[in-house]
Amino acid sequence: MLASLKREIALMFLMPKNIYLPLAVYGIIYTIFIISNEAQNSSYFASFIASFITIFIISENTFKQDFDNGYLEKMICEQKNIMHYLFGKYLAITIFVFLPMAIISGIFSGTLNGLNSATHICALLLMYLTLSCFFNLGNSISLRRNNSLNALLIIPLLIPFIILVKEIFIDGIFEANINFLVAYFLFAASFINFIIIKVLHIQSK
Repeated sequence: MLASLKREIALMFLMPKNIYLPLAVYGIIYTIFIISNEAQNSSYFASFIASFITIFIISENTFKQDFDNGYLEKMICEQKNIMHYLFGKYLAITIFVFLPMAIISGIFSGTLNGLNSATHICALLLMYLTLSCFFNLGNSISLRRNNSLNALLIIPLLIPFIILVKEIFIDGIFEANINFLVAYFLFAASFINFIIIKVLHIQSK
């Protein structure tokens, strides 16, 4: 897994647009929603919508380059651990994109009532990573057809998660729902990534 993480970090530095473009998109969408909505919890709503759209956009290219240049096929033929490959991607994007997004949200939206900053940021990271897992499944499905609209097929699976996130970050019902957020994350990190690996094997044949 360490080798996969080093590779993903190196790719981030080789293509810095993979860092600043998502953060720029997040910042622009966040600002637009803050300006256009004057409701009491508008900052939390803006943060969620901005992160949802940003993660959907960046997930379109999660596997595309590695699929086109044959890296995925090579790993599968050599029977390398694809789960390590996935975790390397998740860790790299968490360090360079998701963590700055969570910090930005914490600075401008503030923390939820009764929470310290670290707990609030951890909850946001769980949300980001869960969304990323689901959208990466959509990306893996659309690799050969090169049609990002296929990723929209995943959104119905996210409806319960969206309701949960609304209750936590917009309605402020944290303690009653945090366990469900953790459970959703564990489900995405295990089962959804397992499905992604199976799909990548099929796509690479």
